[in-house]
Amino acid sequence: MLNELSSTVVFERPHDEEFVRKWQLACQKNIAHVVVMPNVTKGKLDNFLNELVAKRAQWFKYGKFQQYCIASEVGETCCLCPLHKGK
Repeated sequence: MLNELSSTVVFERPHDEEFVRKWQLACQKNIAHVVVMPNVTKGKLDNFLNELVAKRAQWFKYGKFQQYCIASEVGETCCLCPLHKGK
């Protein structure tokens, strides 16, 4: 979830506490958020997103963790998550 004109990005909580600590993510229940400050470079964002995508592939590969939708937790009624995409 990304609000227009906001520097806060909300997404599902990662399943790896080491990842959470490394990137200093603020987490509560099933959600995490980051505040993207002006000093954050495109390169750092690319590194974060590439690592997050790779980790997600590992977490969900063998069904060890179940994917979930955070729309209701952040006050949204619809989303584009993999569980609801195309519905």
